[in-house]
This record gives sequence, C-alpha cells and structure tokens, in this order.
Amino acid sequence: MKLTSLSSAAIIAALTIGALAPTAAVAAPEELDSIGSVTVEEGGTDPDEEIDTVDPENPGETLPEPDPDGPDEIVNPDIGPLMIERVSSLEFGSIKTSANEVKTFASPMNYGEAGMRGNFVQWRDIRAGGTFGYTLTAEMTQQFTGESSNMLNGSTIDFSNGFMTAQGDNTNNTPSTINSNFQLTEDGGAQAIVTASQEEQEGKGRYIMAFGNSADSTEDESILLTVPAATASNMAIGDYTAKVTWKVVAAQ
Repeated sequence: MKLTSLSSAAIIAALTIGALAPTAAVAAPEELDSIGSVTVEEGGTDPDEEIDTVDPENPGETLPEPDPDGPDEIVNPDIGPLMIERVSSLEFGSIKTSANEVKTFASPMNYGEAGMRGNFVQWRDIRAGGTFGYTLTAEMTQQFTGESSNMLNGSTIDFSNGFMTAQGDNTNNTPSTINSNFQLTEDGGAQAIVTASQEEQEGKGRYIMAFGNSADSTEDESILLTVPAATASNMAIGDYTAKVTWKVVAAQ
C-alpha cells in the first residue's frame, strides 16, 4: 500500500508542477515545403519516337544518316521497352567462282564527314519496376539464297573485333559477359553475344556493339564471309541474300 500511495503522489505532483509552469511561446514557421508530383509510365510504346544511332567510338555523340552508296541501317518497326533498336546491313560486294574457298569482308558503315564505323547492333532496356537481365543473340536464320533456290551451302559469317559501349549519359551497370568473336552457320543456332546479369542488375539503358574500330583500321576487316571450295566452284551467277537475326531475350 505504501508503494502504491507513493507512486500516485509522485504522479499528482508532476502533473501539478507541469500545469503551473509558464506556457512557452510558439515560434512562427520559417519554412514551407512545396510538393512536387510526377507519374511514371513505362516507355517504349511511342511509334513516333526518334531513335538515333549512338556513335560506338564517341558514345556521347550520335551519327548522321549513312551514305546511301554504302551499307544501310535497318530500323526495328516493333517498338518496346526491351528491344533491338537497329542493326546495320551486311554488304559483301561481289565474289567469283573459284576452285578455292572464297573469303570477303563486309563493307564498313560510311557516315560521310563523320567517317567510317564498324557494322553494329544497337539495343535498349527501359523496362520499369526494377526488372533486370537479358541475353542478346545472333543467328543465321537463312543461308545465302539466290534465284531458283540456289544457295551458297556451307557458307559462314565470322564476326570479330567486337566491342560494346553504353550511350554517353548511361551510367548503369554495363553487361559483364560479351562474346567479341563468333561464327554464324546455317545450322549452328543462336549464339549468345551479350548477357546482362539479372542478379547484378546490369544492362539498363541503351547500348551499341560494333565490329571493328576506325582507330585501329579494323572497321573493314571484322565481318568475314567464307564460301567453301565445294560451293565456290559451282556457284550460279546472281544475287544472294542471307538473314542474320538479332534478338534480345529477357532473363527468366
């Protein structure tokens, strides 16, 4: 009972002292917050969006339209947040029948006053919500085929001197796995070229991978077509077209 009485008395005393204390003056506020608001939506849905080609050798700059007499840029008509934006066409010029295997390099990209650049593939990842990870692949989906179903059977395309760069203002973690040299064949399937790690949160933003660099004069000797001797000795005259399909596949 003494303990209970003592505690009650102490509380009453404290309340009484507080009630008798003078009231402190309330200071006028010296600051006021202005509230900013914004709504975030996932990009990559505007069909009229302008997409420039990043200069792989000067990633803070973009390239002009290529020279119409040289290889062209192929723009992806299918817009999305994770996509191949554009690739260069591969022009191997003219070859002749031969008893030996025939080798010829793809012409480099010609940007006039901006100079020559290696053939390239450009892609982006602007998926919302912290979604990371993908693999960029390349596959020969059609062998060189001409009129009357003539084909350059057994022909291969070798890519070399590949280097990847991020757009100049892209400071995200870059993809850490890059295959700079690879061969495409008619039955070799898709080759993994660039892998952005999901766990390491890599690969957001825009990137370009070029094959060959004008700084070391490899821009015109980095994508090689090889026609085997058995085919080269019996080729039919005419124009032939192959397809190299580039894909960017989201990590699962």
